[in-house]
Amino acid sequence: MEVLGILEINADSQLGARIVFDLDAIDAAVEELDARYLAGEAAACSHTWSAVKGAYASFNRRELPATTPDWLNIDHRRGAAFAPGDVIPYIRSAWDVAADISIYIVAVHRLSHLGAVVTYAANGTSGEGFDAEWREITLLTFESDLISRCEIFDEVDHGAAIARFDELKSTL
Repeated sequence: MEVLGILEINADSQLGARIVFDLDAIDAAVEELDARYLAGEAAACSHTWSAVKGAYASFNRRELPATTPDWLNIDHRRGAAFAPGDVIPYIRSAWDVAADISIYIVAVHRLSHLGAVVTYAANGTSGEGFDAEWREITLLTFESDLISRCEIFDEVDHGAAIARFDELKSTL
């Protein structure tokens, strides 16, 4: 029998909870993980975490996330897909190529009142039937609930993303 499972390890390194989902209930499993993260590790930065989740939820609704008028967006990936400031056409192209594209956070590397560094996974199928998944790291900063900065890194460059976030924390 194949299932999705969540295991929670407590402060004593013991199994604190076990939750099982049907294989097709990935959205429910991700919601459960997010709720547990918000109640635990992310509690001190709950406002920021809600803004991060809201940005990803807007993408999945095919809506552009709310940004400050002067927000910065920079692509640090080796095969950069967009020039600085051009993330909006890049997002729209992704929706055009894979109408069913969805995105979810896989790992949180940094979370503070400034913003977050996360790895995300995106999944979608092209109009020609090509299934794709890719993972990248995003650094997001916020002013209130608005994205003020978005920097994208290759998944293997999480060290560079974290260093950049730490640099921004010390200057902002």
